[in-house]
Amino acid sequence: MRGAAPLAGALALLPLVLQLPPLEGWLPERALQASDTLLQGQLVRLRGRRPAPADPIVLAIDSDSIDLGRVLPPEERQRFPLRRRMGAWPWSRDLQAALAEHLLRSGARQVIFNVVHAQPSALGPDDDRAFSRRLAPFRDRVVLAAALVEQDGGDGLSTRTLLGPGNTFAGGGFRRVGLTNLLQSPQGVAEAIPGRRWLEVSLGEIAAEPPPPLALAASGLPLPAGPLLIDPLPPESSPPILPAWQLEDTPAALWRGRSVLIGVTAAGLGDRLESPFGARSGVELQAQALATLNADRARRTLSTGPTALLLVLWAAVVALALARGRSSLTLLLIGLLLVLLSLAASAVAWERLALRLPATALALAPMLASLGVAAPRWRRESRERAVLHRALARRLSPALLSELLRQPGPAGDRLGGRRCRCVVLFADLEGFTGLSHRLETGELFSLLNAWFAAVGRPILEEGGLLDKFIGDAVMAEFGLPASRGERQEALAAARAALRMQDALAAFNATRAEAGAEPLRMGIALHAGDVMAGNLGLPERLEYTAIGSAVNLASRLEGLTRRFPDHPVLISGELLSLIADRAEVVSLGRHALRGWPEPVEVHGLHGLRS
Repeated sequence: MRGAAPLAGALALLPLVLQLPPLEGWLPERALQASDTLLQGQLVRLRGRRPAPADPIVLAIDSDSIDLGRVLPPEERQRFPLRRRMGAWPWSRDLQAALAEHLLRSGARQVIFNVVHAQPSALGPDDDRAFSRRLAPFRDRVVLAAALVEQDGGDGLSTRTLLGPGNTFAGGGFRRVGLTNLLQSPQGVAEAIPGRRWLEVSLGEIAAEPPPPLALAASGLPLPAGPLLIDPLPPESSPPILPAWQLEDTPAALWRGRSVLIGVTAAGLGDRLESPFGARSGVELQAQALATLNADRARRTLSTGPTALLLVLWAAVVALALARGRSSLTLLLIGLLLVLLSLAASAVAWERLALRLPATALALAPMLASLGVAAPRWRRESRERAVLHRALARRLSPALLSELLRQPGPAGDRLGGRRCRCVVLFADLEGFTGLSHRLETGELFSLLNAWFAAVGRPILEEGGLLDKFIGDAVMAEFGLPASRGERQEALAAARAALRMQDALAAFNATRAEAGAEPLRMGIALHAGDVMAGNLGLPERLEYTAIGSAVNLASRLEGLTRRFPDHPVLISGELLSLIADRAEVVSLGRHALRGWPEPVEVHGLHGLRS
């Protein structure tokens, strides 16, 4: 399979080709990215529940806070100044600043707005001045929001606009501004904090100094070159959320030393983004982004160069591993193991190294390579199996052949043998030498093939092994290479011998119609120990049986010429196995050439039911 290495390597490199920079944004690349997002979501789900982070906390402008009349009676609303001013969204800038002021005076470390104040207040400039005045003492502890908005111009072109506080709060001195945009997967799942490269591409032409992402502005961490993947949290493990209307009921200790994000969570007000755990409000996802940075759990992605190098090295490993496969099944198993290894490595990199590897591309490489190399190998094996099946079907019964193909056992592909007991059958045509002198070569071979077909079929149908044809003789074994039991094999051999005589009778009847002389056949059966296995060269093996039992059966077949009325002879050893069924005539004990003691011989004439 060394020749398969180049093909495996080429196929393993295909995921890299799908991600080349000239092809960025096309469907296969987006599909790979979408699959990576799905795998990441599954990994997070497998990780299970974790403790919710202590920082930050979300002060939510939720549906109850903008419709307090549905939640509280009037007297309850009148008890607290901020609660009295709450109503339909949008709230006044002064009220929003009052919420932040309350938090900061209660000990909050900083307040981060996830509300973009891009336009002057609809309530007039006094409202904006009130916002600046209230928060001026805390300007270094306040982070305002900006957003990049892309609008369709109607002519197929889109325009980008950076919305931010700008001069809305002129004189307020708010220097900390963060971008609320989060990077989304091809499936629309918000998954990452933008990096410097994204800001340069997206904002380079419209802002000389684009603001950093909101979570980075709040954390004070430097802006990385690439994106930072947010560690997604299930709802039960997400940063805590407190409705804005409960602010004045909450003890100051809750806010002390913590970052607080103020934003809209009411579903009816929009600002919803997809997450691995369903739709979430923008402020909740910003809280998860900040919690990720605080816990130092932000994941990074590999840039194009390291990704390409990783995939090239992985393709080489895949090619070398698949080069060791010897069969299509082995190739598929190696490919499956490599897929599992790549997924495990991606999981370890995600959890331990804070790095997201191109998991789909890594898993796709061995998958494509193993399938691509295994497919032609499987077709070749199928052809070889078909040829082997046809060859074996001419020697073995269908049931025995199926068993051997399922469990090769001793009839495998290695030299060597084993000692076992079986029934050996020898059959031979009498007077064949004279017949061969009288017939032409073509006639002789046609006669032999017709005779072998007639007498060989009963052997196969009774589950015997057609060992070999020796001139005009047939050698077969019952009980090799798998035994059904010594008695069952003896009965099968006896039935086969009797059926062979019946087949010869039918064969002779056909010859008689053609005016040809009849043939006579002698058959001998003996049960005994043999050595069975593969003989020959590693390149040319033959499964056969050798030993004294084979020699005795051959000598016994030679006796049939002395007993023309008993064409089927069996030894005493075989009779002992089927004595209750066999109809025999005892022919006494006879000395056989090369055999130390006389052998008990019987003529088999039938089997009782």
